[in-house]
Parts: sequence; C-alpha cells; structure tokens
Amino acid sequence: MSTDRRVEVEVEVPATPEQAWEAIATGPGITAWFMPAEVEGRVGGAVVHRHESELETPGTVTAYEAPHRFAYEESSWLPDAEHREHVTATEWFVEARSGGTCVVRVVMSGFGDEDAWDKAMESYAAGWRQALLSLRLYLTHFPGERAASITAGGPPQRGDADAVWTAMCSDLGVPPEPRAGQRLETAGNGVPAFGGTVVEAGGRMVTLVLDTPAGGLGFLGAGGPGEDVFTFVRAQLFGDGTDAVAAREQAAWEAWFAGRSVRRRGQSPASHAGP
Repeated sequence: MSTDRRVEVEVEVPATPEQAWEAIATGPGITAWFMPAEVEGRVGGAVVHRHESELETPGTVTAYEAPHRFAYEESSWLPDAEHREHVTATEWFVEARSGGTCVVRVVMSGFGDEDAWDKAMESYAAGWRQALLSLRLYLTHFPGERAASITAGGPPQRGDADAVWTAMCSDLGVPPEPRAGQRLETAGNGVPAFGGTVVEAGGRMVTLVLDTPAGGLGFLGAGGPGEDVFTFVRAQLFGDGTDAVAAREQAAWEAWFAGRSVRRRGQSPASHAGP
C-alpha cells in the first residue's frame, strides 16, 4: 500500500485533546458530526462508517493511542470494479494548542496511481475539508452532545457533477450557490423541511447550522470518488425528542429520493405500484 500519495487536512477546534479524541475516535462521537459509526476501541478492533442505510465501509483499527492518534484501514469504495478491494489507510492526530484549543489532522493514504485515483483524491480532499468544518461546528455549538442522525441519498448518476448538483438544488427549491450567512430552506411539494444558516458553500456542497426540523448540523452535497455522482442529505440533530424527529425525517428523505429517482427516469411512482 503506497503512502506517497495522500490527502492531508487539518482544523483547529475549541476543545481539549480529550474532547477532540472523544469526537473522532468513538462511535457516538463520530456519529455526532460525521455519519453513523461504530468503533471498537483497540488495535485489531472493528470500525464501521454507515454512509447510507445500505452503504457502509468496514475497517480495522491499526492504532488507538488516546488522546493523540487513531488509525484504521478499510477497503476502498471507489465505484470501479477493478479497485473495489483496494485498501486505504486513515490516520487521525490530535495536538494541543494554547488557549484551550487543539489541532485535529486527518491523513488518508494508500491511493493507486491510475487516473481514477486522481479524481478520487480530489473528492476525498473536498470531503474531508467539509467533514472537519463539521467537526469544528460540533465542538463549537454542541460539544459532547449525542446526535440523532439522518443520512439519505439517491442512486449514483453518470454525467456532469455540476449539472447533477444544480438539478438536485432545483428539486429542493434551494439555490445551488448560496452565500455564507444566508438562511436556506427547502421548498416544494413533498420536499422534507430542512433549513438553517449557511456556514460554508462551494464545491457542490452546503454546510448549515440547522433550525429545521430541529437544531443541529446539516449538509447537502453531490459528488463521489469515481465516475458516478452521488447526491445526499445528512444531518445531526441535538436535543430532547430528536430521535423521533430523525426517524420521521429519515423516512421522509428516503421516500423523496426514491420518488425523485423514478421521476428522473420519466416514470410516475404509480407505475411502480404493486397490485
């Protein structure tokens, strides 16, 4: 496995190393700012990230040195049959800074040399930058809180990623290039309620501090490490009663993406109804 080709991203967060470690190296912590995850906290233990209800990446913990270094290896999910069993390595480092902050750095390596991996590296770099922004927002606004997660997406699409993103935003009733500080809220018949203040936007991705359907963090995006373009909505909701809210909204988003996929094929949902 090559370590020469790597993606490296870091962020300064308002937390102690112990608080940052809890967020990046435990299942509940990762779930609170990234995606549903499970971590067995020992070398040789299992780590699983659940991207959507039917898509997960299992891996194996290779370092667990609290509160400074966490590492794991996992099979790549580059959507190309030739590379499905390719193993990549991800390492997390936490370094204390003065003033009650610390720097969290993620390094991902093991990429192949083909053109497909060049695109994958660009996608992973953008994804990790967005993810570490989410980590900073979580440790700023909701430190130590447990999240109820929403993770839904549509089937992969071939074509221009910008066009896929623009079409998704149009269907959601939101602008494809909102401004930081702007309030964004979905609109349209059958579109689940999703709204808040834009923190960052660009690269076919929007990060929000949510107020609808509850307080939390929200993400809209389109992209992927291969030729296929994935569209997704993610959220972490915080506070009393959000488990029920997340379950309700998860079902609503899954239904919306399923209906949208049918409409994209030029068919009506009724045409797929059973007897």
